[in-house]
Amino acid sequence: MKKIFIGLAVLAVASCSYYMKGDYVLGKRNTFNDFFYTYNIRYYDTGEFSSVAKETETISDYEAGVVRHAVPGGIVVSSKVLEKEVYSDEIVRPTKKGALVSYTVPVEFSDEKVYKIIGEVEIDEHFYRLVEPNRYGDIVLLDDRGNIYPRVGRIFNDRLALLETAFQLEPEDLKFVNERTRQEDDEHLVSSFEVRYAGIEDYKMVFKYKTVHNDRGEPVEENKTLKFPMYDKNVTLGTIQLEILNVDDTGIEYKILSL
Repeated sequence: MKKIFIGLAVLAVASCSYYMKGDYVLGKRNTFNDFFYTYNIRYYDTGEFSSVAKETETISDYEAGVVRHAVPGGIVVSSKVLEKEVYSDEIVRPTKKGALVSYTVPVEFSDEKVYKIIGEVEIDEHFYRLVEPNRYGDIVLLDDRGNIYPRVGRIFNDRLALLETAFQLEPEDLKFVNERTRQEDDEHLVSSFEVRYAGIEDYKMVFKYKTVHNDRGEPVEENKTLKFPMYDKNVTLGTIQLEILNVDDTGIEYKILSL
């Protein structure tokens, strides 16, 4: 009996020494064989959605080379660039019903459910995505093609711990495929310009030229008044070139040559 107690004590001390190294943690599946090696987790955005891209959209009311008419106070040409962030919550779905099975509790998958990806780890110079833990805390690892890593993980102190127990995938061709849900943020103005025809003044065509640009998240507006002899056939407003076809008290007829 004394020898048995001594043996257990030695095993307990050995287990503690592994834990103190920070590499191994004793598992919770009631077996001395369930030891884990831990890996650093790079968590994805903890919010419901993660920003994955920014999309821009240009809205203009002109068409180069088309004859147009503007009355006094009317818009000659305008354009604005809008930006919005696109958010995506990556989720995966099994291609069929199945499980990772071993002599312990199996980790089951349903092809009628979707599973969220919470982060990734690097193992032997390969990256694996982590499927959100099931109700038992089991984590499944996926490579970039959706293939399932043959070992199950748990999270300890924000690190991934891999169970030494071998799991068998059933059926063998089961894998996960990506699905994405999208959400778009409100649009933000990046820049804009607007040219209005203000009429004739002292035999000159008068244009109001307004530009807006974004400076550290705040819109900055600039306004200019530009005048040209009413008999000019070509006028330049910033980067905008117009061909004037006709001018009278009712307005101007023109073409946009370039912006």
